[in-house]
Amino acid sequence: MVDSTATEKDGAGFKIIYQILITMLVIAIIPLGGLWYIGIHKSRQQWTANIYRNLVENTEHLTRSVDDWTNMNLRLLEQNAALPAILGMDSNGQNPVLKAVTDTYEWIYLAFTILPDGQNLGRSDGKPVTFYGDREYFKQVLGGKPMGQQVLLGKTSNKPAFILAKPIKGEGAKNHGVIAIAMTLEDLSKTITKTRIGETGYAILLDDTNRLIAHGQGEVSSELQDFSSHPVLSQRNRFDHDSFVFEDNGKKIVAFSKRTGQGWTLIVQQDYKEAYAAADQAQRNALLLLLVTLATVIVIAYLLARRLSTPIRNLTLIADEISRGNLNAVIKEKGRSDEIGALARAIDRMGVSLQMAFERLRKR
Repeated sequence: MVDSTATEKDGAGFKIIYQILITMLVIAIIPLGGLWYIGIHKSRQQWTANIYRNLVENTEHLTRSVDDWTNMNLRLLEQNAALPAILGMDSNGQNPVLKAVTDTYEWIYLAFTILPDGQNLGRSDGKPVTFYGDREYFKQVLGGKPMGQQVLLGKTSNKPAFILAKPIKGEGAKNHGVIAIAMTLEDLSKTITKTRIGETGYAILLDDTNRLIAHGQGEVSSELQDFSSHPVLSQRNRFDHDSFVFEDNGKKIVAFSKRTGQGWTLIVQQDYKEAYAAADQAQRNALLLLLVTLATVIVIAYLLARRLSTPIRNLTLIADEISRGNLNAVIKEKGRSDEIGALARAIDRMGVSLQMAFERLRKR
């Protein structure tokens, strides 16, 4: 009987302390966890918006730079096309002017003129003339377009080159021929894509057929590169409809694209890990802070649970002693001013009443 009672008392004590502990933890953890989740979620959303805004701003800035760079070269062509030495359509007069162009602008490796029949007339490099009538930029200008452009393997450099061309027009807007400049893509990449975004962010410039004009990492091979399969252009490997996060060669990237004034495409991209590095670090720090806070809450809740359950267990033991006839048990909790103190004083009065009743019974 004694063992059964002791077991009952121990079980009751176990239930009280841990019920109090679990209740306090639930009350603390639910709002704390909710606030943490909401804070992390909103922080992630804000960081995503910042990354997107940064990509857009960099893309727009570079687009303006590309347009300014292109317009500068077109003005260069227009100004030289209007010079008497060029309008004279004589190679002896044109060659010094064309040579001055390549000497002044380091990214231009060849300046040249073409007759309406496609035959090369003047050259800045002094090499033998060649036939350019099969070139798309030449056909564009003779077809009436205000400018011609093409990415191709240069006949002079045997490397991928970017060509800009303008008509040579004399009196009456008669087309005397074409003036053009050729630029290697390596030099062009250095000139127009100097902007870096962190350690992994860079820009890619493509022509209207998605051929590479310039690459921020200088990755221009000896062959013409078609970037039509880039995930930003093909919209493949997109993580959701409204996302700017893509997968490129097994690696997640953030990217944004914009058309330039000439119909080219500028892509700005950055590794996903670097773009979200600060956000991920903030999330890890917040999680660490949450774990520390939870550990502190658990310790405090346990101490409070013990503080509340210990006097209750003591009073339970005293009540049990009184029920066994031990009316001299000392109740330490009588001095408390809370509900536990009131319970202790009630048990003490009960013990006194029982003593008085026993005394009356003995006197009879």
